[in-house]
Amino acid sequence: NTPVVVAILAYWFMNGNPTQQVGKLFKICRDGIAGGEGVDKFATIFTGIKSNDQHNAYDADVANSFYNLASEFYEYGWGDSFHFGYRQTHEGHGFSIQNSQNFLSQKLHVSDMDRVLDIGCGIGGPMRGVVRKTGANITGITINEYQVGRAREITAEQPKWIQDRCHFVVQDYLDIKGMEEGVYDAAFYMESSLHCEDRSQTFKQAYKMLKPGGRLVALEYVLLDGWDPEDEYQQELMRLHLHGNGAAKTPTVEEDLQFVRDAGFEIKEHFDYANLGEQIYGETYFPWWGDLQMNWGFKLLPAHPWIRNALPYVLQPLASMGLIPADVPKAAELMNAGADGLSGLGKLNAITPEYYILGIKPLNA
Repeated sequence: NTPVVVAILAYWFMNGNPTQQVGKLFKICRDGIAGGEGVDKFATIFTGIKSNDQHNAYDADVANSFYNLASEFYEYGWGDSFHFGYRQTHEGHGFSIQNSQNFLSQKLHVSDMDRVLDIGCGIGGPMRGVVRKTGANITGITINEYQVGRAREITAEQPKWIQDRCHFVVQDYLDIKGMEEGVYDAAFYMESSLHCEDRSQTFKQAYKMLKPGGRLVALEYVLLDGWDPEDEYQQELMRLHLHGNGAAKTPTVEEDLQFVRDAGFEIKEHFDYANLGEQIYGETYFPWWGDLQMNWGFKLLPAHPWIRNALPYVLQPLASMGLIPADVPKAAELMNAGADGLSGLGKLNAITPEYYILGIKPLNA
């Protein structure tokens, strides 16, 4: 069938990220949401949220529930690295991912078999990227059992050299237990602390795991100068972001820096990495939020508004006929809420997901 072949080829050449797994959408439709998570139950956590407010549950529990709902949708629509980045307009989405992971690798200052902790590791995309670039021996922690299983599954398909340097453990990053402390050369957060209101709690966990002189590299969700808490449109975008991304209340830059200091770190460097691309690329700069907003590049089709906004309408009739689980179209709608809210705030320069902070554990600690 020629049209089908053309459609497949068009998708292949325009998806922009080879780690995307289109088959994940079919798996979700067949098997349902990981862990049997319910979208309606998850929504109750955010009842009453009207803007940049805090939800009513324990942060780690919210993150666990959210990633049951989101992980396979993310892998279908975004790839194996659940983070943002900038690139040039003619480049595919994979370049955004590579740019961020290259930056992270440079700032970690690690080399072959140095011990590194990936705090909030997802399904291991950033970890594997850092290992390829540095050879570091990395242990990733996440609260979500599905993510650990999927991370191990993907890593098992990699060369032995990669496998030997990638390790995954289920842990609450607000209360790490049973792991050797004071032995890691570096630790990083790749946009993962957004699920925690008082981030000093998780940064204190990183502090106890690091050697004296160890480096903390954090790429952080923070508010920017464009954020106007009195603007009703921005309030709604923030509500969508918090609910649709399972996020805690978003801090200002100064609040986030204080969280790092309160954990005991000395801050050596900080700036908004996500918007650095505009200075580097000038007129060819493609922003971190661009794939989720209307664009004519079509570099990441499943994330494009025309595709992702249509998806729930395709899935809902199938759910009504009992052909797929009822929560699948609801979860697709939730993903769209998060995408619309976050990218809308990004377009207004109200938020960044990649504010870079370098903290050092004192040598005399």
